[in-house]
Amino acid sequence: MRKADLPNFCPNEKETTEEEVQISIQELGRKFEECVEKILQTKGYETQRRIRVKGKSGTPYEIDIVAKKGNIVRAVECKNWTNAVGREHLEKFWGTLQDLGSPWNGIFVSRAGFTADAEGYADYYNIERWDPDRVKEEWFELSIGRAEYAKSGETITVSNALPLNFDFLHTTKVDLENKEKVSVTGMISYHPYFIVNYSYYTRFKDPTKATHTFKDEGKVFVDGLDGTVLNPPPTKSVGTVVRTLKLIVSKEAREENTRNKRLIEELRTNLQLKEYNVKGGECYKVRVLKAVVSPRSIVKSAVEYITKKNTETIKYRTKEQEEEYFIPPKTLTYVPKSRDINIKSILLVNVPRWDLSFEALSKTYSREVLACSGTVLEDTLKHCPRHIGPFRKETIAICEICGQAFCEKHVSKCPTCGKWLCEEHGIFCHTCQRRFCSEHIQLKCDICGQRLCNDCKAICPLCKRVYGRQHTLTCEKCGKQVCPECATISGLLRKKTICKECQS
Repeated sequence: MRKADLPNFCPNEKETTEEEVQISIQELGRKFEECVEKILQTKGYETQRRIRVKGKSGTPYEIDIVAKKGNIVRAVECKNWTNAVGREHLEKFWGTLQDLGSPWNGIFVSRAGFTADAEGYADYYNIERWDPDRVKEEWFELSIGRAEYAKSGETITVSNALPLNFDFLHTTKVDLENKEKVSVTGMISYHPYFIVNYSYYTRFKDPTKATHTFKDEGKVFVDGLDGTVLNPPPTKSVGTVVRTLKLIVSKEAREENTRNKRLIEELRTNLQLKEYNVKGGECYKVRVLKAVVSPRSIVKSAVEYITKKNTETIKYRTKEQEEEYFIPPKTLTYVPKSRDINIKSILLVNVPRWDLSFEALSKTYSREVLACSGTVLEDTLKHCPRHIGPFRKETIAICEICGQAFCEKHVSKCPTCGKWLCEEHGIFCHTCQRRFCSEHIQLKCDICGQRLCNDCKAICPLCKRVYGRQHTLTCEKCGKQVCPECATISGLLRKKTICKECQS
């Protein structure tokens, strides 16, 4: 294997040893729930683990971590799996949150990521998810301490970084009618990745002396925090076996994880690296994470990927087999030799990403945006949780009682005071179907018992009942408009309405 010059990306700092990195990774895997709890505590949450809580239906649920901060209560589900979390697990978690009701919010944490289906479901139902990147960043900062910060008014210099094209104001924009009810805080994080450029060429003779030529070139994208390869598992053409790589996470996580695809696209298309200063703001701070995996390990991860990608199954026929057509060909597996892999260059790229938190009463929403391209990785505020799939709708306002965001069908203004209310916390007038707050719809119809607004009430001139105007009957003799209790309808073919006063 011919190697490019290995980068010295931390020349002025005490080098974190490979052993320290491995111990940190092992601890994260072994004590996953405990590590997540510690991360939440550093964010100001009071936490409890393995708590049993009863839902509104009376069903008991065991919550991995209960996290509380002010009015916010969060149920945290942790999955320390090697496979990506699928949609069915998000559906089950959503059912739990629905049964728990207000003020519960959800965070689903997965060490192996989520399938594309699960990511979409989490976005639609406003479930915040913590992907491997998020967990690694927070844990490595906590356990190894390799991060620099800039708070409000402070400045930090970032090198080898993608441009910061999308600022805090742009990425925090919300198209809500009552956006003044939402507060936002955030962080711009710079995450280190390595781009390894390589080429591969070799010639091999099978037992029949036939020559096979193999060549390949491309890029391997490696996470600078733990050496994980972002590239999806290589799939060979039809006629050869499909080979998968199991470097850190599973085939499902790599094939279906939308996040990794978007990160790779960011690294492929936006390589205008710069050194610049970033200033912390009033509502956000800047974090620059330092690569903790040694250059040698970066190369090792890349070579392992390239080797498995280019491992070939060779079919050949001996002379005896050529005479017997129905005898299947022989096969052998050719594994590339490291000396045939040429590592041409290794480039460190710091990728800026906005991690944003929107708080609305007792609800918390999250949004992640790649700050160079503006690509959205996660947004739990955008879509109404009452619609999924191709019929999803965008939110227009939050309920000013519970803080849940909805589309125009499921949230509306109280016509009297202008407060936005959802179906659960607003009260419908049975007559006009408008939604009111509890203070401005206190009448009930004396005929059907349904709630009634002032605009839709009618008072019977005979019995003084208050009722909904849809029940009004008009006397055909005197023209009075009365309630059904004060009128008689007679006739078979032609119905005739007479009030009690005209009957006497």
